[in-house]
Amino acid sequence: MEITVIIPNYNSEKCIEDTLNSLLAQTYKNWTALVFDDGSADNSPALIEGFAARDTRIKLLRHPGCMNKGLAQTLKAALGCVKTKYAAFLECDDIWRADYLEQKISILRANPHASIIFNDVELFGTPRRVKKLNLYYKAVKLYLRILNPFTNNYSLVIALQTLNPIMTFSCVMAQTSLFENLDFNPPVAPWLDKWLWTQLCFKNKFYFINKKLTRWRLHDKSYTMQSLADIKKHGPTFDSAAQKMFLQNLGPVKFYTAKYLRKIPGLIFNIAMLPVKLILK
Repeated sequence: MEITVIIPNYNSEKCIEDTLNSLLAQTYKNWTALVFDDGSADNSPALIEGFAARDTRIKLLRHPGCMNKGLAQTLKAALGCVKTKYAAFLECDDIWRADYLEQKISILRANPHASIIFNDVELFGTPRRVKKLNLYYKAVKLYLRILNPFTNNYSLVIALQTLNPIMTFSCVMAQTSLFENLDFNPPVAPWLDKWLWTQLCFKNKFYFINKKLTRWRLHDKSYTMQSLADIKKHGPTFDSAAQKMFLQNLGPVKFYTAKYLRKIPGLIFNIAMLPVKLILK
């Protein structure tokens, strides 16, 4: 089974080599990588071209005129070029463990109907952010286990109304066809991932691998960190649009049932998050 790896790139000259080297180190070899550059102004496209010259599985793609169109449109354009049944996402500043693809393929062989697979991550980079998010995602995993204590195959309808349990795009592999008719214009741009998972949660389950197969780089120049002002300013707008989506897809009875059911694990999650709140103070 061939897997397409999608790597949106923007000004990543300081880390893209680590990312691509982790891809070349994969024990599973049947993959093609589409590195889609979003109008970078640094040397990262040249570095990617160097990798592509050495390994024909790596392809460098660009918007017409080398324009900058943002993550959402870059990701959408890359998905439009995928010809394989499954696509795996790898952000240009993250790293995969050598057996990342092999582990995902193993899950697919044992669960052929799995449509979306995500995994635990190892955090590295800015120490304060690493400490904070390590505690946060320990609470997230507790939350998931409360929602479904018996299997690793999750419905995230309740979870996504409270938080985003999928840490980064770099821990997700999914059926390519799932993205064909999705809305890639979230109310808050940095929350593109949660916007996509919310649209997918109504008809799909998410398989979780409780292994740290992805190294998620946390740094002050990341897309999310540079957009914190937008998140704080427009967060209520996102919540309102997301709740409207839940209501439309679930109907009033299921929506309000889920709304009140999520308060139970939500309470436990908030208790588990108390250490994080103390650190932030």
